[in-house]
Amino acid sequence: MARPLTPLVGRNDELATMQSLLQESVSDSARAMLVVGDAGVGKTRLLIEASAQAADRGWLRMVGHCIDFGDAGLPYLPISEAFGALVRDHPELVESLVAEFPPLARLLPAHRRLVQQTAAFDDRVERGALFDAVLGALESISAQQPVLLIVEDVHWADQATRDLLGFLFARLRGERGIAIIASYRSEDLHRRHPLRAVAAEWARLPGVTRLPLPPLTAEEIRTLIGDVRPVPLPEQVIERIIQRSGGNAFFAEQLLAAATDDDRSSSVPAELADLLLVRLDRLSADARLAVRAAAVAGRRVPHELLAAVVELPPDALEAALREAVDAHLLEPRGSEAYGFRHALLAEAVYADLLPGERVRLHASYALALTRTATGSAAELSRHAHESHDLPMAFSASVRAGDEAMTVAAAEDAMRYYENALELAAHAPPETEFPASTVAAKAANAASVAGHVFRAVALGKQAVADLPADAPPQLRAELLLGKARYAMPVDSETDALESTDEALRLVPDDPPTALRARIAVVHARCLMMLGRYADASRWGQEALMLGTRVADPEAVAEASTTLAVLDQRTGDPVSAAEGLLAVRAEARERGNLIAELRSTYSLGGLYFELGELEKAVEAYEANAARAQQAGRPWSSYAIESRVLSVLTRYQMGDWDRSAAHASVVGESPSPLAEAMIKAAGLAVAAGRGEVAALELLPALRSWSLRETMVAVQTVPAADLFVCAGEPERALEHLDWLVLELTGLWQTALIPSQVRISAIALATLSAMVSDRPQSGRPALVERGEAYLSAAWAVLADQQKPERKLGAESRAWGLRVEAEWLRLRWLAGVQAPTLDEQIEGWQRSIEGFSYGDRYEVARSQARLATVFRAAGRSAEAAELATSARETARELGAAPLLAELRALGTSRRVEAPTTGRPQNLTGREKEVLALLEQGRTNRQAAKELYISEKTVSVHVSNILAKLGASSRAEAASIARRDGLT
Repeated sequence: MARPLTPLVGRNDELATMQSLLQESVSDSARAMLVVGDAGVGKTRLLIEASAQAADRGWLRMVGHCIDFGDAGLPYLPISEAFGALVRDHPELVESLVAEFPPLARLLPAHRRLVQQTAAFDDRVERGALFDAVLGALESISAQQPVLLIVEDVHWADQATRDLLGFLFARLRGERGIAIIASYRSEDLHRRHPLRAVAAEWARLPGVTRLPLPPLTAEEIRTLIGDVRPVPLPEQVIERIIQRSGGNAFFAEQLLAAATDDDRSSSVPAELADLLLVRLDRLSADARLAVRAAAVAGRRVPHELLAAVVELPPDALEAALREAVDAHLLEPRGSEAYGFRHALLAEAVYADLLPGERVRLHASYALALTRTATGSAAELSRHAHESHDLPMAFSASVRAGDEAMTVAAAEDAMRYYENALELAAHAPPETEFPASTVAAKAANAASVAGHVFRAVALGKQAVADLPADAPPQLRAELLLGKARYAMPVDSETDALESTDEALRLVPDDPPTALRARIAVVHARCLMMLGRYADASRWGQEALMLGTRVADPEAVAEASTTLAVLDQRTGDPVSAAEGLLAVRAEARERGNLIAELRSTYSLGGLYFELGELEKAVEAYEANAARAQQAGRPWSSYAIESRVLSVLTRYQMGDWDRSAAHASVVGESPSPLAEAMIKAAGLAVAAGRGEVAALELLPALRSWSLRETMVAVQTVPAADLFVCAGEPERALEHLDWLVLELTGLWQTALIPSQVRISAIALATLSAMVSDRPQSGRPALVERGEAYLSAAWAVLADQQKPERKLGAESRAWGLRVEAEWLRLRWLAGVQAPTLDEQIEGWQRSIEGFSYGDRYEVARSQARLATVFRAAGRSAEAAELATSARETARELGAAPLLAELRALGTSRRVEAPTTGRPQNLTGREKEVLALLEQGRTNRQAAKELYISEKTVSVHVSNILAKLGASSRAEAASIARRDGLT
């Protein structure tokens, strides 16, 4: 039983129990264990690990497997296999055993082949003698070294093997150094299975332990997925595998092998389906009918509903269900329903139905549901659709979507509405404009669920499908929805065209709530396009209209827009007062959208002012409020969460920033997941976690559509530098500028300033590797980045625009990095005083609260001070930067400071957990402390040698150590391992 390359996932308690059993069998007396679990739950993998650990401790292993030969199995097959392996590996031992226990020879494989079946009929061994020989052989081996006998799949064992195992279990007492472990599938032990009663008797014997294997936890399945497939998968795909696998490791591996990044199918891999359906084939005809009918209902079906569908008399149905329960296919759910023991089993049975059989059963369920008025619209929708009753399917799907929206299940509602949209041609005659009205409902659900691009497409479809003779008011309402969905995806121009048309369709006299709401969105579009004067005029009109028609939603939206305009035109005090007032009133009236938008805007205002504590409080309160309201993936909720991640990063609260950037255990929309994970790149880059670059391909695909994803991938450039690939860093930044320019339809993209600063720093990192003749080219490239940044800064410094604290800081950083590049390259080199002033201004700029950028600026100013001979000032700055870097776990910055060499010694950490070592880094550090090489550590941890090397580099940086020996010394001193 060779140990696999991937580590064992979970099962720590079970493995410890096995190790305890082995220890007791040596120190006290022989022991046995029955390992019980479903097929695929991990029995074999656990036995492999236990066997390997036993071999490491000097145990002799004997392994045999039972095979399903039906009623014609070869007696004692697993015992023959176990001793046969001894013949191969230890022939001298077997010879001595056969000499001492002659009946044992009858079990050796060579004596059981057809060519050997020539002995006379009376040349046979008595069963008692054979059993004694097997026991005696085990005892003889144990006198030399402990022996472990493993027999797998005993549910397939023949009667003779079961009798032999029972004999061994009953006579274990008194001997030492013998352990027997037998495994079997619990779901195969139906009421008439011969092992069922025998296993119960075995478990009552002294020295025999029964070890049931429960399903793996969701977190363990997640770990398994990561071990089998290191390339990151979308969270929704991972969650789907976790849910469908039901904690079964084999099922999870099969589903993972068939999964794709956008996998949303419910098909079961063919190999897995074959395994699951074997048990169905063993049932009687009535039981198969009941199970198939139950599969059409789903994982759970009330007895009354099943009885209405299955054409069997009550007593026959009960007998059939009893048989299915005994076979572990179905199990009672409460007192009135049945469910499948495993979700995949229901899926496999359903997929195995013949087309006509499936349609007939769905039709029966639909009829039963309408007659009894039980069940939900969602159930009726499914059965009507699958039975091809399309008018009923349309109506039920719309009702199902409406029901889902009332319980904050927007993802499900979107699916039901889209199902109805496909059937719009079959809508009942009394339904007006079914395609447009259902598309509008679907767009709203998609927006709430976080599928913003889908919402835009559905909003456009709602308008396009509306007949020309439709009422103008309905067209205006649909245009308003279309505009609202377009704004979050940076389509303000499209949105403005929609609101222009909508305003022409709705007269201003008499005043209406619809026109007020259109005016609100119109004002927002104008503001986002930078047309502040027009935005203010329409915002005032929307406020006036909303007040006149007593529409609190329009009033709140208009007030928020006007407050944001105050902020952007330089009156933050009035803006804050206005937003606080809007939020208070929105909360009082229960106006969720107004509350979310005003709180989000308030967070942005505080952020621009550099008041990060207030900003993060607003963002996180907003995300929590949206979660509470069942809208965790709506636009304001997602963006609030993203900005809380980034704000905590700037504040130096990196642990919480990273935690908020994790979507493990959640079900975000693909866009929401991309936005949140992109925000998490900031901490990953600060800590030098180059493995995060694996996320970049998926994030880049979303960057082509969503600017918020694109902008947050800027830190990937720092990761490329950490990985020793500065050219790829520049390629990534240039690609970003190109894509953002296309998305924003302007060369003056706000992110250009930060991108230019990072690019200039990257060029500086490349200088030392270039000959003097090649350095002017780097400066020339840097000048292009500088010019692009200056163009944006000049545009942002117009009178009607006010720069926020972050924007000002990055502007100062660009100037400092430009000075540094020229100084390092020796091209038009600035004076030391110019550099000192530049970096002092950078430190001052980031002092609003960005701790990491302050520390990076301090480190670079320390370099200049050192060059100027001002060692004391250099050491003071380097010490301050080092303290911050250690607290944050900023490995790249620590490496930069080590190269600077301004500290007299490596100081012991003082914050309690300054190293911020990951769990894996602590494992590597423990092995370093034991003197392991990278290759040895890789072998022990089941990871690559290259990965160990990366971990070692991070450990050295985080501990401020210059060598592996020094890192090990720090670990021993501080008790880090």
